[in-house]
Amino acid sequence: MSTEPDGHASTPVTLETDREGDVPIGHRLAQWRERRGIEVTDLARHSGLTEHLIVGVEAGRDWVDHHRVLCSLADGLHLDPLDLTGQPYAPYGEHHATVRAAAWHLRRHALRPGPHTSADREWEPTRLRSAGEEVRDAQAAGDEYALALVLPELLEVADHAVSARGGDHREIVTARNLAYASAAGLLRRLGYRDLAWSLLHRARPAAADGQVVETEEVRLLTSMGMPGVAADRAERHLAAERSVGLLCAAAFAHATAGQRLHAEQRLDEADGRIAGEADKAEVAAARAGSAMQFGAWEQVLETQGAVASMPPGRRADMLLLAAGAWARGGEIGRAVERLAAAEEAAALYIRLDPLARELLRALRARDRDAADARVLARMAGRFGMK
Repeated sequence: MSTEPDGHASTPVTLETDREGDVPIGHRLAQWRERRGIEVTDLARHSGLTEHLIVGVEAGRDWVDHHRVLCSLADGLHLDPLDLTGQPYAPYGEHHATVRAAAWHLRRHALRPGPHTSADREWEPTRLRSAGEEVRDAQAAGDEYALALVLPELLEVADHAVSARGGDHREIVTARNLAYASAAGLLRRLGYRDLAWSLLHRARPAAADGQVVETEEVRLLTSMGMPGVAADRAERHLAAERSVGLLCAAAFAHATAGQRLHAEQRLDEADGRIAGEADKAEVAAARAGSAMQFGAWEQVLETQGAVASMPPGRRADMLLLAAGAWARGGEIGRAVERLAAAEEAAALYIRLDPLARELLRALRARDRDAADARVLARMAGRFGMK
């Protein structure tokens, strides 16, 4: 990878930190539509969404709870989805500030030309392996703070290993791919997507690395509001290898692009390739996430059976989806319970998720139970929202 999705050379960008994180998507949508001079009827035609939905979101009677709607709204206004979500959010709390500081470190790393470390020191394979395991553990836990603490070191160690031993050593290239793909994933979730692309294109795909670079590329393109491009890219990568991670990323891209049959085909194939509990959890989360794109709330809830045994990161994903499904069914109390459980499973991971924040706003506007209202108010305080 060495180019942007449109074929132009990738260019790192500076971090933006002055966006407000407590403004609803609907409010931003109305502002952008007015700024562009676009009528609701025109936006409905360009986005493929109904006028009723658009008016409801802008008025606060409805909310955006899945990426398909978010991407459609952004595409209809020729925006990046970030312009509607307000990412990246200003730091709130020590852990968020630490993660943001790591983002600045990753920016410096991306901007440094040439070899990033000297080859003078001896290569330390033990540290390379242990740092890689720490990254995988943090990802499984959905622990953005732990991930931010270890990623800079893994990047340095992996680059040093390449400098010391060359780029043809499989273990080294696999570890370096993990480092760069994981760093890009963290930046993507924070909202620094151009910077994520700049880091990701440095990775060199290797055999037997689980297609981590390709998978993150598809996820990044989807989050950038280009699910059709992401799905096409995924299909090209799948011609070489068909890992569970890439199949799940492809399914979500297809679902976000409105291609339900293709999404289900990729999920069924991923089901047949499950090799352990981590794969099982990833496929379950991808199936629930894909169902969410089509408003299949009952199907989302049907996937919740194994949530308790999942790693915290995937458990948080599943609980967030369940919260949205219960909210759509008018079961506000259950939605509050699931959203609180999602935050408990992976706190910062959920607090920085724009659709989790959007759901929190929607629940606060609709809840009439005093106990739930207190839970939501405390949660809003932890999210750094008014």
